[in-house]
Amino acid sequence: MASSLAMFVCAGLLGPSAAQPPLPQRNRWLPPYWISADPSPWLVTALLLAAIGLAVAGLVLGLRALAGGWRPDPGRLSALGLVAAVAMILVPPMGSADVLVYAAYGRIASLGGDPYRQTASDLAVTGDPIGRAVEAPWQHTTSIYGPLGTAEQWLAARLGDDSTHATVFALATLGALAFVLTGLILDRLAAARSADPAAARTRVALLWSLNPLLLYEVVNGAHIDSIGILFAVGGLALVSRSALLAGLAVGLAIDVKLSFGLFAVALVWALRRAPRRLLALAAGGLLATGLGYAWTGLHAFGQAGTASRFVSFASPWRLLVAPLEAVLDDRLARNVITVLAWLAFALVTLLLAHSLPAAVGTAAGANGAAKATRSVGSPAGSSGWDDPTGVAIRAAAALGLAWLLTATYSLPWYDVVAWAPFALLAASRWDWLLIARTGVLAAAYVPGRVVPLPAVLNQITKQLRGAVAPVLGVALIGIIVRWSGLPWHRRQAPTEPQPPGTPRGSEPPNR
Repeated sequence: MASSLAMFVCAGLLGPSAAQPPLPQRNRWLPPYWISADPSPWLVTALLLAAIGLAVAGLVLGLRALAGGWRPDPGRLSALGLVAAVAMILVPPMGSADVLVYAAYGRIASLGGDPYRQTASDLAVTGDPIGRAVEAPWQHTTSIYGPLGTAEQWLAARLGDDSTHATVFALATLGALAFVLTGLILDRLAAARSADPAAARTRVALLWSLNPLLLYEVVNGAHIDSIGILFAVGGLALVSRSALLAGLAVGLAIDVKLSFGLFAVALVWALRRAPRRLLALAAGGLLATGLGYAWTGLHAFGQAGTASRFVSFASPWRLLVAPLEAVLDDRLARNVITVLAWLAFALVTLLLAHSLPAAVGTAAGANGAAKATRSVGSPAGSSGWDDPTGVAIRAAAALGLAWLLTATYSLPWYDVVAWAPFALLAASRWDWLLIARTGVLAAAYVPGRVVPLPAVLNQITKQLRGAVAPVLGVALIGIIVRWSGLPWHRRQAPTEPQPPGTPRGSEPPNR
């Protein structure tokens, strides 16, 4: 994992490349730093793919070591995670040029404009340097992000003024801070809920704080998803204490990006047997989102509606686009894909809800499904549903992974919606699916910028993004169906847990 992070940093230090957009108005004293080595697309691609491969290997080895009894100092791992996050913002963002359009939206807002009606091209025609820095395909696209996302971009623009370099660094710093705070919340949740706090906290460090895939995609990429996941995880942490505050937190997450509504659904499911707390949750969520969209106006949903029809190249649904468009008009073909995607999302969510392991500190049945348990100090009058945190964590993990695998438009940094709750689940074979999904998608979007590439490299990246990644997505859905343990598969009767030292063949079938 350390080698992976070092290679990411090395790729960043090389300066503008096929993976790294230029940052005009450079201030040599201000991070991020680079040396302008003008690296070839082949070199940058090789470095990033090697780093992604090492990241996957590090995660696999770390989880295997943890299962084998490895117990490092969790506090030291958290500190190393902080160091890694800082290292990732000391070099320029790589893997996409999205951060430039974030800067443009913030610049528009800071100048009194409306990023839901104006685009980077409107800035560029005035000669604004940040507007001119935005790259394809985002020059003519209005903002898809919620009011809190726009507020974060506005703050970065105020801090950076008219400097693309300074504004991007402000965005990266805010995102890194949110990522580190999310890790601290996950760490506290794991420590408070687990009978083996050291193991649970180490798992959080591996899957979140020190996870090179997330540090590259989310922290180095300065993606806004790091802001949304902070509030979403805050909602999970607060639900047992105050449903109202949990609702406010998840409402703020939705105010960053609508997809974080998955966590609202998870909280609703967790409180479904406690009507009063459910109403408090709804009140908090509606208050946060209502105030946010009252500020921006409902036209802020416009681009979100348009984007819902997009199909990303690495999505499994990409395999259906050409066949359907050959027999249907484009609009109808996209509508059919959208309907199929929602049906698949519902099915995969149900399969995962039946099969995922319990959250740490939550009792589980023989098939791995979580059951609510009475927790010490839980509020009275909750109708026996006294541990909503564990139920919400597991529901969020099922919804998050299902959405990543079935959404028509999905990118590797979106994966935070699954990694955060997965870090709080008991270890299981389902971890490998998430590692495979993020690892392959990260590789598929290398080098990342929409720029000309050498012919052979261009063909390789097209195959990774347009063939390997979609086929893997289909394969992962097939694995979920196979592992789901539903009645169409022959199932063994549950057995009692065996004492330590029992031969592997005698373990319960859910292991």
